[in-house]
Amino acid sequence: MDAIDAEHRAHPEHPGLPLSELRTALEKSLPDADGFDALIADLCAQGFSQAGAAIRRTTHRPALPPHLQAAAAGIRAALSAKPLEPPSRKELALSAKPLEPPSRKELAPDFLRQQALRFLLDTAEAIELGDEVVMSMDAFVRATGTVKLFLREHGSATASELRQALGTSRRIVIPLLERLDKDGVTSRAGDKRFLKK
Repeated sequence: MDAIDAEHRAHPEHPGLPLSELRTALEKSLPDADGFDALIADLCAQGFSQAGAAIRRTTHRPALPPHLQAAAAGIRAALSAKPLEPPSRKELALSAKPLEPPSRKELAPDFLRQQALRFLLDTAEAIELGDEVVMSMDAFVRATGTVKLFLREHGSATASELRQALGTSRRIVIPLLERLDKDGVTSRAGDKRFLKK
């Protein structure tokens, strides 16, 4: 479909054309929701695939366009500088330039950094642990391994014990452990965590 190819050209960083946009574009030519579902199934049999709430060519791989590469490099550097103590999500999405007038200490939200951060999250190069905590996927995998090893050796642990084992702060360990609980890696009983898998 031309609309899907146009989306890939215009936004190579996106996983594909949102299904809602395709549905809206085809609304008048499709009789009902079943017709749209049949179209998607037909496209998926002809070199397209559904990626979450989007459709794309099977050959399409999201890639950062040149205008987002510097912002993504800055975010990657910030996440890797202190992998288990990353800056907050808000800090990652801020520019390094102060707002006018120069005497203000606040940082300005940076649209390019926000787009680059969304790309890193969408491509699983980074992971959201909560509203305010984002870390690199590499750091998350290492932290998960450390938690598993600690729980295998000790049977159970408090958040404080796991925080010390990881060498991180409560700001990071609590959302990390909640994510591991949600993913079925650990389970919580009272103030103790246990290995589930």
